Amino acid sequence: MDYKKQKFSRRNFLALGAGIGIAASLKNKTAWAGAFPEQEEFSFAVIADPHCAEEPKNGMEHLGNGVDKLLRCFDVMKSLPADERPDFILIAGDIHSAALAPHLEKISLPVHAVAGNHEGNPEARGLLRKMFPDDFGVGENIRDYYSFVHKGVRFIGLCDAGTGGEHVGQFSSELITPFGQCDWFEQQLALPELRKVVFAHIPPVMDGGDRNMYMSRNDSRWFLETVTNTPPEMLFFGHLHQETETYPIGNAKAVNLRSCCWNFNKVAIGFMLVKVTREGMTSREIITGEYKG
Repeated sequence: MDYKKQKFSRRNFLALGAGIGIAASLKNKTAWAGAFPEQEEFSFAVIADPHCAEEPKNGMEHLGNGVDKLLRCFDVMKSLPADERPDFILIAGDIHSAALAPHLEKISLPVHAVAGNHEGNPEARGLLRKMFPDDFGVGENIRDYYSFVHKGVRFIGLCDAGTGGEHVGQFSSELITPFGQCDWFEQQLALPELRKVVFAHIPPVMDGGDRNMYMSRNDSRWFLETVTNTPPEMLFFGHLHQETETYPIGNAKAVNLRSCCWNFNKVAIGFMLVKVTREGMTSREIITGEYKG
């Protein structure tokens, strides 16, 4: 596929309207504009559900397969103005690690990934760990959840996809290594960095019920309470393959992202670009393909 022939207008870049303004929250104390005077500005991108092994769906043949559509996201990032190009990428699960592995050398930007339900067996999970050893570790130090700090902001990658590939999220599973992720997450949120971003695959259920495609009810309740009591600035999830939606969890801003591979109801594909500034975080979606017919 010749990406240079694809037209990405400013209307595409500004798809879905104005960016999302975020006011940071620090342990239930509002951080007003200008609260981070030492913050070095930067951007990062969030991609959900690449499904690299999938062939084109009806109406999307012109966009290629899952790998083509993921690489298209990176090509679009390269075309952005220099002050908007992301420092790194977060991938919120369902990568299809075996299909992506042969193409890693084509990706020049740093990538931080978490597992999705399609990485729900030992083989796929093991390969994902090998593809990103700087995050997942090696040998006896392997862990399926991790964090890193970039320019003073802590990014926390959670694993809520257990064994078997089911679509209901959980934080404790025989496949999630090591046990103790919930305690670890609480400790991460309490670390001294004032700004934190969380990303995972399966979102919490907000209505208190048992629902497919979301974290289990009890996992959701613990997660929502934890985030409300010690809020990060933003949270990102994938898994739903629907139009992107934003919603509050206490004082934090949560985002359920559209997939960059396919979505229900012929919703366009794309990714999210996030700008970190002294005043807060703003985000906008970049549409990378639409259905035909």
